[in-house]
Amino acid sequence: MARCRVSFTDSEKTVRAVEVEADSLYEAVALTVADFRKDPPIKFAPAAMTEFTVTVLRNPTEHRIRLQQVITWSEPSTKGGPAGTTKRQRVRELLGQ
Repeated sequence: MARCRVSFTDSEKTVRAVEVEADSLYEAVALTVADFRKDPPIKFAPAAMTEFTVTVLRNPTEHRIRLQQVITWSEPSTKGGPAGTTKRQRVRELLGQ
């Protein structure tokens, strides 16, 4: 697991960010989406084409990924064996799918 800062710009051009601990970029985005969906003051929840910036804090590395990519990746698959299946299932659950 790595500590990450995940951010996105909402429809009003406000940058929203949160820190999460995740095993993958996909899980980091899913945790962020789940977190913002629970936060009542946030009126502008991320949509499928929202681009996220994921910065790994341990060794600062930045990645940009769209929610649609996370949704597509999380579809059931046998790639990665049982561990990959478990990771995808966790991401689907976090996204409420």
